[in-house]
Amino acid sequence: MKKQYFFAYLFVRAARGLALLVILIGVGFCVLRYYQASIGADAVAYQRSPHLQQALDRLKAAFLATEQIIDSFNAGNQSKTPNVRAPRFPLVIDSDDDFARISAELSRLDHERQQLKESIVSRFETLVKSIEEKLHAYAAVLQSSPSPTPATTQNFISNATPTPSPMSREESLFSSQLASSDANERSANLKERKEFLKVLATRAENADNRVILGEAADQLERLAKLLPEKFEVSTAAQPDTSTASSKDPRAEHHGKVLLSERVARQLEQLRGGVRQMLLTSWTLDDTFEQVANLDSAERDKYRAAILAQKSVWLSAASRIVIGLLATGLVSLLIVVFADLVRTQLDTATSTGTVANAINALRGSVAHLSESEPTITAEEETPVEGGS
Repeated sequence: MKKQYFFAYLFVRAARGLALLVILIGVGFCVLRYYQASIGADAVAYQRSPHLQQALDRLKAAFLATEQIIDSFNAGNQSKTPNVRAPRFPLVIDSDDDFARISAELSRLDHERQQLKESIVSRFETLVKSIEEKLHAYAAVLQSSPSPTPATTQNFISNATPTPSPMSREESLFSSQLASSDANERSANLKERKEFLKVLATRAENADNRVILGEAADQLERLAKLLPEKFEVSTAAQPDTSTASSKDPRAEHHGKVLLSERVARQLEQLRGGVRQMLLTSWTLDDTFEQVANLDSAERDKYRAAILAQKSVWLSAASRIVIGLLATGLVSLLIVVFADLVRTQLDTATSTGTVANAINALRGSVAHLSESEPTITAEEETPVEGGS
């Protein structure tokens, strides 16, 4: 019987060992997949950018240098420098929190950068705006008056134009990318606007207005010193006489627009031009823009790396779960089939035993049935002879 069901008995005896082997194979597969996923996640992980760190260091240095120059200028100009704080960026940038800190710091830095810019032109704009308000108010009076007197709309002169002491600076507010022709043109335009204010001052009838315009012209002279030094005199840097003549307050004042209104608009345009020439192309602006672009690019790279890592781990996790389920299922099937085979073997063994017993019983019964008639004949023979 055992020889007849050799492999079945072998399977039953080795079932537990096979189930354990399958479990070990499944666990090994899962460990291998985890190791491969770890390597894949490390391969696509975000790598810290040295360029971003260097750009942040340059931005910090540019901000401190700009603050120092503006503080020196405002001290000589009797202006107030806003309270600002040096930027503080994380030393290691490799997480969402680090990028969030950089974004918050850049937002604060941008606000303080605008405050520093406003501080150097605040005094000049205050002076010019005061004249604009007076001109607008006077124009309103003239429009409501039946007989305006145009002669009173002539503009103003300063009694004295103090010459500011030149500021000694090793560095400039403006970017090195600012071309010499552009710097010369800005200097020429500022000089032209200063002359325009002086012309207005010469025609001022009110002493207060003459003083205000004189101070405004003096402010332009001080602000012009913030521009880089002229490298050479070029035709682009020469004052435009046609522009100057168009801004000359001696222009005709007939028409619907009063002369005071036109001069007020010219002053408003002058303020805008001064802001454009003095508050653009700074080294701090270029560095800030570079850092903002790098931060945005690195943030996108970080998010892409995080998504790639999640994809790797999700793929590995799905395969590990499938491997564990398959391992458990195969092990369970081995054990179950082993029990079924054992049951069949036990049934076969029991059936064989019962069949042998039945066959033996049948053999003994047949033997008894064959021996009974012979004994009876032998017993009856003497009886007949005796009778």
